Order: sequence, then C-alpha cells, then structure tokens
Amino acid sequence: MCRSNRGKVSVLAVLMIALFLITVGIIGSVIGMLAGYSKQLPDVDSISSYRPSETTKIYADNGELIANLYIENRTLVPLSQISENLQLAIIAVEDARFYEHRGIDIYRTLGALVENIRSRQVVQGGSTITQQLARSLFLTREKTASRKIKEVLLSFQIERRYSKEEILELYLNQIYFGQGAYGVKTAARVYFGKEIKDLSLAECALLAGLPRSPINYSPFNSLELAKKRQAVVLERMVEVGFITQEQDLKAKKAPLHLTKARTVGTMGFRAPYFVTYVLDQLIDEYGASLVYRGGLQVYTTLDLRMQAIADKALKSGINQGLAQHLGTEQGAIAALDPHSGYIKVLVGGYDFKKSQFNRAWQAKRQPGSAFKPFVYLTALDNGYSPNDVFIDSPVEYLAGDKIWRPKNYDGKFRGSITLRRALEYSINIIAVKLIDKLGPAEVVEYAQRMGLSTVKRIEDENLALALGGLTYGVSPLQMASAFGIWGNEGIRCTPMAIKKITYSNGLLLKENLPQREEVISPATAFLITDMLKGVITHGTGRRASIGRPAAGKTGTTSDWRDAWFIGYTPELSSAVWIGKDDHSPMRRVVGGTLPAQIWAEFMKEALAKTSPSQFAQSSREELRSLRRKTKEDEERESTPSSQEIEVEICKESGKLATPYCPEIIVRKFKPGEEPKGKCSIHGPEKKKPEEDLIKVDICRISGKLANEYCPEVITKKMPRNEVPKEICKIHGPPSVGVRSIRPDAEKEKGTDEEE
Repeated sequence: MCRSNRGKVSVLAVLMIALFLITVGIIGSVIGMLAGYSKQLPDVDSISSYRPSETTKIYADNGELIANLYIENRTLVPLSQISENLQLAIIAVEDARFYEHRGIDIYRTLGALVENIRSRQVVQGGSTITQQLARSLFLTREKTASRKIKEVLLSFQIERRYSKEEILELYLNQIYFGQGAYGVKTAARVYFGKEIKDLSLAECALLAGLPRSPINYSPFNSLELAKKRQAVVLERMVEVGFITQEQDLKAKKAPLHLTKARTVGTMGFRAPYFVTYVLDQLIDEYGASLVYRGGLQVYTTLDLRMQAIADKALKSGINQGLAQHLGTEQGAIAALDPHSGYIKVLVGGYDFKKSQFNRAWQAKRQPGSAFKPFVYLTALDNGYSPNDVFIDSPVEYLAGDKIWRPKNYDGKFRGSITLRRALEYSINIIAVKLIDKLGPAEVVEYAQRMGLSTVKRIEDENLALALGGLTYGVSPLQMASAFGIWGNEGIRCTPMAIKKITYSNGLLLKENLPQREEVISPATAFLITDMLKGVITHGTGRRASIGRPAAGKTGTTSDWRDAWFIGYTPELSSAVWIGKDDHSPMRRVVGGTLPAQIWAEFMKEALAKTSPSQFAQSSREELRSLRRKTKEDEERESTPSSQEIEVEICKESGKLATPYCPEIIVRKFKPGEEPKGKCSIHGPEKKKPEEDLIKVDICRISGKLANEYCPEVITKKMPRNEVPKEICKIHGPPSVGVRSIRPDAEKEKGTDEEE
C-alpha cells in the first residue's frame, strides 16, 4: 500500500514539474517574441518631428495625370487652443475611457469583439486614440497579428513617454477630416471658415463624426448623413456625461453655416466626380494617411474623352429642360465596358463646384419602369416567350385594408398583347400581372443576381416591384452594370475603377483584373436584348436611336420625380438619370424625352471612333431550351433555316392570323420565335334569325357565363341553344394579396407612370 502511494506521488510530482516547465517555456517564448517585436519598433520620440511625405498621383486609362493627392493647409495647434467641446466630442465617440487606460482599453476591445462576432462582420472597432495614433504614424493598415502586436506595444510606449494631453494634441493634429483637411485647425476652416476656438457644440459634434468615414459623412456630400452622424456623437456625449440632454437637443436644432470654400483637396482634379469615387475606395482600403502621404501611383479605367462628352451632354440636356421650365436641376451619367467592368465615365452632377455629392453612385433613386426588364428577364428564364400573349385589362389588388389599382401611363387598356410589345411600350398592367404569376421573390433574386444589391428580400417582395417601387432605390452605376450583362451574353463583370496601384518606386501594391461570372444564359440575354432593341426602334425610347445596334429602357416615376434611360451596345453600357435632390416633381419629364436624348447624344459621340457591331446571336437550340418543347417546336426542328421569316399576326390576339381577323400585322421572326397556334377570337359569322339570338356575357378564360369577378368578359349574341349552361367557377371574391377585377373597376394612380 505504501509503495502504491509513493508511486502516485512520484507521478504527480513529475506532472507538476513538467507543467511548470511548459508554463515557463510559454512565458519565456512570449517575452522573447515581444522583445523581438520591441526591437523592430520605431522610436516614438520622432512623433513630434513627423512630416508628410510623397504625393499620390491618379492617372486616366491613357496615362494622363488627373489628380494629385497631398496634405494641404496642415497647421499644428496646441491643445489649449482647441475647443473643449471638440476635445470631449472626439473622446466620447472614439475613446470614452481615454483618461483611464494606459494605451489599451480591454473593455472596449472585448465589447467590440463580442459585437463583431454577434454581427458576423466588423461593425465596431476596439482601437483607442493612442492605438489609432500609433497606427497612423508608424504602421500600415494591413490586418495581421504582427501589425496588431506592434500597435499595442507602440501604444504602451507612447503612453509611457507622453502625457494624455500630449497624446490628445498629437491625435487631433493628425487625423483626417475629409476634403483634404488634416488636423482640427484645417478642418474648422474648411467646413466652417472659423478658428477652432470659435466652434459651437453643434459644429464640434459634426467634425468629431467625420474621421470614421470622411467622404460618406461629409456635409458637402450628404448633409443628411452628416446630421445623422452628428446626432450619434451628441448622444454619445450625453451617455458619458459630457453634456446634458438639454444641450444635446439644442445642438441638434442649431443651424450649420457651412463655408462655400469646400473644394480643399479636390482643387485641380480633372473629372472630379470620377476621382472622388476612386478616392473613396483608396481611403477605405488603405486609409487616408497612406493615400495622402504614401506617394502611390493609381492607374484607373477613366476615358477622359468619354467623360468630357458625358459632362457636355448632361449639361446640355439639363439646360434644355431649364429653358423649357421643366424643373430639371440635377442629373448623372455612368458608363462602363460590359466586357471588362471598367468604368469609363462617372458624371455625378450638373456642376462639381456647386455640389460634390456624386449622384452616379451615391444617390439611390426609384427606377420606375426602368426596372421592368428584370421582371421580363425572370419570365424569359422561366419558360415564357416574348410572343406569349397577356390581357391588358383593369386589375386591382387587396393589401390589408387598401386597394391598389395599377394603371397604364395613358390610362388606356389594349386587350391582348404580346410580352414583347408590352415591354416596348412599357405597359404597366402586363408587368404587374407577370410578376403576380412569377412571384416577387423570384424577381428579387434575379435583380440581385444582376448586381442590384439594394433590391432587398422581404422589403421589396411585393407587386409594386414590377413598376420600380423599391425600398432603397438604385444608382446609375448599378443600372449601367446590370443592363450591360445582357450585352455581354449573360456574363456579369464587377464594376471596376482602378486597374493597378504601385508605390512611387514602381513596386506593385495591387492589381485588379476583370472579375467575370455568368449569371444568366446567353439565350436569355439574347432574348431580353432583342426585346429591348424594340424599345428604341419603335417603343418608348425612340429618341435614343443612335444609328447602330442598341437596346435600352425608359423609366419614369410617379409625379415625374425621376426620369431614366439605360441602354447599351455591344461595346458600352450607360445610364442617364434626371431629377431633383429634394425628390420634388419635375414638369412632365419622362424617360423617353430628355434622358433618352442625353443618352443618344453621349453614345453617338462616345462611340464615333468605334465601328458598329452586332449583339451576339443565340442558336435555335439555346432558345428552345428556355421553354417546354411543343409539337410545333418538334416540327420546326426539321426546317433548317437561320433567316428571318415574315408571319401574319392578328393584332388583337397576337396569334397567327386567320382570314377572319379584322386587323392583321406582318412581323419578322427568327425561326422558333413565331407565335404558336392560330387566332381563336375571330371566325366565320353565320347569320341567324335575330329573334333566335340572345345577348350574353362570356368569361373569355373559362368560356362559361361570366360572373362579376371575371377579369376578361366578352359580350356576344348567341343562339339560345348554344348559350353555356354553367357560370364561371374559376373567378371569385378576392382575398388579401389576390387580384380581383371588375368591369367597372375604378382607375387609380399606381407607383409608376411611363411614357
């Protein structure tokens, strides 16, 4: 028994010694690693003598310099001259326990970690003011463990060698506030034209909110976002006890008197709307410090000639509208190469000097009927044909306790109409009926596949989606990219503005290659393009004709608040938007007028040096794969012809005409696309004694006697013995979300109006 106990004690002692040695080894390794990193750290004594370095240069795709990025008007200011409100505002929003920690805020770091894990993305940072200062002065923004360790060690050193007041003074003189303004003194002059000691609490809160995202929160770009960020800062100051609730409310209501000198940092830019788009991407990825001091060489996709043409066309169109008192105040154009995704043009407004808000990518506006192609695209990819016939007739939908009655722009109903013709003439009723059959969720999925990330599930899954009724809207750049997919055989190329970035010594920092993904089949892309070509040749977009193969779509929203034309050729895809920043109505400006004219003027000149080319064709086999095979399809397979054929069509039914059709049109079709079946509406009329005929209402769909809910009713004179015995059982009283149509349905304005 004693020997057994001694054995157990001996084993336990060995384990304890081993554990002790392992612990000592780990501690020693950590100490050694930290010592190694400490030797690599720069001397923090150099902080006070730190100076900006090289200028970053941005080039167009032809190598011409379009912008220099460097520090302007940076003036150091002692902490004693910095408004106490500004100091407190910065501390509240960036590092509330600044005066309590010694460089690292464990609570803030752990809180940020928990929040980021909960959100499954980085939504909150844990860096203190000291860490931010260390990173800004000595380190890069690379996300590695070694960089973070160095940042922590530098923070400890800075805290040991400098007082809190000195650290805060360095930080406030170092951080970037946007508009080329580094440090609080320059920021106060740039935004408010004031000395820093004269800033109000409201102004201090606005400035304090800028460093998190200088471009997005700039009041010159979006006053609405700037005010929201200001409110966040003020509420944070209340939380930490720096100001009272009364001061908070008063500051939120205080007017902001912004200076007119708001182009610091963008003076001398060529194509300033494009440059600021590139600048936003650079700062987001590399940080303002490296962008403005790192001497980077940025090579972009900008076509200077096209940019100048677009700027001229937009100004000309808006001026024409103003001369006609149409209320055309603002506009935007975005254009890209659909084969590479290279952004060639970004004109974000009428005049950059007056407004730096970039409507080409920052503005999210309602697309109106310009969204309809995504509904038809979904239908084509799910077995529908351009020549399928729908009935353009009154319809109404129940949603809760409200009734929605969509209507066409002209208030008329056309009866039987093909999908092709309905898209060409932007018939609202057909788009709504189509999405009702497809399901809004399916259309949302296709829109997202096309790159419209602002079209959301749940929020946008409703029938108004067919008319462009979106929760958040879309940008011209998004629309130009999405439409370009159809001109590129269904291949989406991610929009790209930067080709490559090098350091000043020529070493490559980053190179962007085209990112391509097939999101729809070439056959579907061919069909939607073929339909959209008709919009320009004889539909609502006739003013967009440019004398070469092109396809596109008009868009107009209720009360003429937004007017669009988005179109593309095999070489270039572009979007034009016209409207007002305050969303107030224009005077009957529709997509088929000024936007289509602007688009045509731009595209004609932009492609003047490019030979016209045809859109890619799809084979009969690819087209037939999109729908179920019918007997007619099988018969056509034995007819090897690639030429277009002329077919007589009944204008009312859209089917093959018979000798009894009163109005016949001749249309050309590619083999396999012509309508299936003969017109069943018209036939020989046999004379009957008038007394033997009675007048009855027949449901066109069921062929039975119509009831009050039947959507399409035909009134006929029929022999008594031929009158149907049964009443239609297909149509009945509506339920929520299900259509109910009556012959006397009241017409009511919908969410979209189209030309």
